[in-house]
Amino acid sequence: MDKNQNDDSAFGGAFGNAFGSVFGDDKPVEPKEEVKNKTRGKKTVAKEAVTVTPRTSSRTFAVSKEIEDTRKTKVEEQNNWFENASKFYENKNKADKSPEIKPEEKKIAEEVKPEHKPAPKYSPTLFKSKITTQEEKADLQKKEDEKKKIEERGIAFAKTFIHNKAKDSGTSTAPRKPFVKRDAAPRAEYVPYYKRPRTPKVKKAATLKTRISGKSNNLVKTIQVLDGLDIRSKNPVVIIMGHVDHGKSTLLDYIRKSNIADREVGGITQKMSAYEINHNEGKITFLDTPGHESFTTMRDRGAKSADIAILIVSAEDGVKPQTLDALKSINDAKVPFFIGVSKIDKVGADVEKTKQSLAENNIFVEGYGGDISFIPFSGKTGDGVNDLLDMIMLMSEVADIKAAYDVPAECIVIESGRDKIRGIHATMIVKNGTLKVGSFIVSGGAISPVRIIENFEGKAQKTFEPGQPVRLIGWVETPKVGDICIMCEDKETAELLAFEQKKMQILEDEVINEGRVPATKIPANIRALYGLEVDNNWTLPIVLKSDSVGTLDAVKQEIAKIKFDTIELRIVRAETGDINENDVKLAQGSKDSVIVGYNTKVDTVAKNLANQLNLKIETFDIIYKLSEWLENEARSKAPKILEEESHGTLKVLKIFNANKTKQVLGGKVETGRINLGDKIKIMRRDNEIGRGEIVELQHARTQVKSVEADTECGLMIEAKIEIVTGDVIAAFSVIEK
Repeated sequence: MDKNQNDDSAFGGAFGNAFGSVFGDDKPVEPKEEVKNKTRGKKTVAKEAVTVTPRTSSRTFAVSKEIEDTRKTKVEEQNNWFENASKFYENKNKADKSPEIKPEEKKIAEEVKPEHKPAPKYSPTLFKSKITTQEEKADLQKKEDEKKKIEERGIAFAKTFIHNKAKDSGTSTAPRKPFVKRDAAPRAEYVPYYKRPRTPKVKKAATLKTRISGKSNNLVKTIQVLDGLDIRSKNPVVIIMGHVDHGKSTLLDYIRKSNIADREVGGITQKMSAYEINHNEGKITFLDTPGHESFTTMRDRGAKSADIAILIVSAEDGVKPQTLDALKSINDAKVPFFIGVSKIDKVGADVEKTKQSLAENNIFVEGYGGDISFIPFSGKTGDGVNDLLDMIMLMSEVADIKAAYDVPAECIVIESGRDKIRGIHATMIVKNGTLKVGSFIVSGGAISPVRIIENFEGKAQKTFEPGQPVRLIGWVETPKVGDICIMCEDKETAELLAFEQKKMQILEDEVINEGRVPATKIPANIRALYGLEVDNNWTLPIVLKSDSVGTLDAVKQEIAKIKFDTIELRIVRAETGDINENDVKLAQGSKDSVIVGYNTKVDTVAKNLANQLNLKIETFDIIYKLSEWLENEARSKAPKILEEESHGTLKVLKIFNANKTKQVLGGKVETGRINLGDKIKIMRRDNEIGRGEIVELQHARTQVKSVEADTECGLMIEAKIEIVTGDVIAAFSVIEK
């Protein structure tokens, strides 16, 4: 054992003995005490203490004995510690005085070297008397690692606490922790159907906003890009246009083997209709349009829905104003067309003259410097009708008219109306896709289920393909003529699309109304300047009902053409359907109101109520007769306006006699004529000071009824104002207008 180990063991033994005697040594210790004399300036002398037994009672003796034993024990412990410490230092001093090594012993020691051992990690101390082993090192390292982990967890907790506190106060800038996907919760236990709670049959649907959020834009885009895979040729949609009474409906009658023209009121077409015919193993859809000038809007909408147009021109009359209007609608819609010359069976028909008439209006046909096809025909005898149908099929092949059959249907509304029994209906042309029963159709933001769809003959069908006319019954709202309707397979998709259409409509309205200022906010002088003040005009309120939206627009357009200086025709309601009780109740707000129906009927209740309220109800089946009646009704009901019309002036030259009411005077007629009984204005310095009447008139002392200009006369005037020389008498008459 080397020197360090001896020192360590000696020192450890000393401390072990000292502490062992204090904390658990049960050996009896001889009572020894050292009394230190603390007298200043003298050395301390240890003396043996003399024990003096106090004179006390038995109880007091027991307590003092216990205190004395405790004191002796402490003194003994201190003495033992000092003894052991002194022995340790004595041994250490002896070890430091090592003996001298002889040269022979030194040489042997160098030859025999001891095995090298690593120095202990921990040097000997007063409290460590053994060298640490590998196991102890591992335990110490483990404890240090655990301590380090505890410190790291504490630091992490402190950082998290500070971050959360800052986050609650709104000052956190630390990045959010990444999302950690956790395992899904275990599935609930299966419950048999008969044990489940019952739910109501009609489920509360989610709100439109919930279903649309984040989905609508993508869904509408998906609907628009569906081009389809099944692309084939479709039935050509042909529109027949021309001047009124040029044979359009007669041509369709011959093609369909029907008699529509004879059944039309007044012999003219007043609504748009669609038909389908077969020709050479193919089908053609025809649109018949009105030729009257009031139906311009209807013709424009029809041209936009067609694939081919036929411009009908009579061989008797040539080009007429509505022929040019129809041609303008065709050119605006950019539809390929050809010209059909009708009524070639008439005695006064002249085809060459018709070609010249077309050329005069810059319509050049084949043979007259142009490339527009020209086919004469007769709707009565059928001459040239087959050539006309062949031309339609040829143009259809050249134009390569195709459509997709495997996508949701897109239809265009050509006519709509309201039926008392079946409700709202609309006639449409399928432009693309296939329309099916059981789906939903969206138009103008309104959703309607497709339950009843009929062909042009009124027969129900399950599906309609591109190019076919269809009549859909059971709309929620009346669709506008010319609107595009889109079919959806399910209601959720339809609601999403309807929301998008309504949003687009709102944006369009905002764009239209942008920059407009309400008339009430415009100053009065500006309103008068631009004719916005109509308070002085008399108004005729009109309640208008029609059988369809197209004819309703035409009637409104016709009423707008009626103009008066002081009369305004104002439509307070314009709807489709029969005249009912609500229309009469609305009209009773003004005694001058009129109720007008076009191709409609009047309910019995409405008729009885109108008789009680003395209101007029009139129905018409010809549009120009309706216009004429309204014009006459406005003139008869408007209040009469009294106007003063001056027709002569006289300058007063002399006053002959005057009293309170009658004055006799003489004068000269300067302009016009003065008549007996005329009303007069008394003018002085160009200002009116009073009025009166001529009660007597003389010329050359003879009673006369009138006096012409540049003629002197005498007259008696009844007036309350005194007339003087130099005044001017202006005669006038009152006229009703």
